[in-house]
Order: sequence, then structure tokens, then C-alpha cells
Amino acid sequence: MLLVFFLVLGVVIFASLVYYAERVEPNPDNQFESIPKGLWWAIVTMTTIGYGDMTPKTYLGQMIGSVCAVAGVLTIALPVPVIVSNFGMYYSHTQARSKMPKKRRSVLRIHQAKAQTQPVRKTTLSKLTNMGTLPRTSISKLRKKSESSSMHNHV
Repeated sequence: MLLVFFLVLGVVIFASLVYYAERVEPNPDNQFESIPKGLWWAIVTMTTIGYGDMTPKTYLGQMIGSVCAVAGVLTIALPVPVIVSNFGMYYSHTQARSKMPKKRRSVLRIHQAKAQTQPVRKTTLSKLTNMGTLPRTSISKLRKKSESSSMHNHV
């Protein structure tokens, strides 16, 4: 959203600047008859499309066009590394999830994550044993740890 804001701001500023810059010197080939036509030129220039249908003819207009092109490249290029890094993280997360067993692929909800940080309860232990993620022999050990940690928390 911020990217769009800066693009629109730049387009309006550069369209107005090139409209007035092309009127400074007498120019019979002036293609910038109005600011809305300058908006089209600024959009095409800032997004680096560059159709070439409209070009500034005066030196001042050409300088503004150069600054407009550089500003467009910088405005669009700065957020690209963030987008690429987010895509890379999503891709690696998806690859890691595809290698996990199907029972473990579900995403934890917030209340489930909070429950996991609290001491292990007997019902949780029995659910884990029934799912086959915990061996039955370790249940008594986990219950003892859970009870001892809850006793320490109450003291």
C-alpha cells in the first residue's frame, strides 16, 4: 500500500513538473497539452515501461524525465528484496511441511500454542499416547515431571 502511495505521489509531482517544464520555452512539438497527459507519461516512465509515445523536448523536461525514471526505479526496486525474501521463506516452509508426516502438518492455533507452554496435563498425555507420538513407557515419567513442575509453580 505504501508503494502505491509513493508511486501515485511521484506520478502527480512529475506530471505537473514536466507539464510546466515543457511550457518554459516555445515548443511547437509540445506533446504535454495538459497535466492528465503528463500523468500518462509519468506512469509509463516511473514504472519503467517506456512506450516512447510521449517524450519531453526541452532540456528542463528531459532532466525532469531522467529524475522521474530514476525515482521510479528506486521506488519499485526497494521493496523487491523484501518480497523475494518473504517468498523464499514461504517456499522453504512449504517444502519442509511436505516432508513432515501428515498427522503433524496441521498448524497450531494460538490457544493450542499457549496450552503447549503450560505444564503437561494427564489428558494431553493420554491423547499423545493414543496418537502414537509418545511411547507408553514414558508417560509415567512425563506425569511425574508435570506434577513436580506444577508443585514448584504453586510454591
